[in-house]
Amino acid sequence: MATIISGDSGGTAVTTATQKVLQVVNLVYSTQGSMTVGTSDTNITGMNLSITPLGAGSKFRIDVRLFGEAAAPWSTVFNIHRGSTRINTTGNELYHGLSMMTQTYGSGSNNGSTPEILHLATIDSTGSSVGTAITYTLVASADSSYALYINRCYTAPANVYESGISEIIITEIGA
Repeated sequence: MATIISGDSGGTAVTTATQKVLQVVNLVYSTQGSMTVGTSDTNITGMNLSITPLGAGSKFRIDVRLFGEAAAPWSTVFNIHRGSTRINTTGNELYHGLSMMTQTYGSGSNNGSTPEILHLATIDSTGSSVGTAITYTLVASADSSYALYINRCYTAPANVYESGISEIIITEIGA
């Protein structure tokens, strides 16, 4: 049982909810590689995970951490697919996304040792059926075709620059 506290300057209201975490599944992805992100949703290598619901009508929190380097992080947006459909967006427009990678280099371009990081969290409220698996996938699209280096920088590992680990976590929250 969760207690949710909310209010405004006029006071505080307390509401009790019966929702609870039913299960948590995760996938840690450590393989280093590269891929091309194009102008339509492209599945990000290694960043998909299935969950088999324990409850009917559950919600799902999807958390993603993607370590890497994008050739054009300022032109690349990320979304989550449930099956083959984007969740929590109003359409499939090219520049409509849930998040973008955070750049670690302040100005100019440096593809040698300047990784980006994506932290994305969203709730899928479309419900579920007990025992029917759901697959969530991190996808990206851009205004052109760009390289995306996963768990490494552009010049890694040859020059021994930064590398990292990516992860996707799905939490089932009972209705």
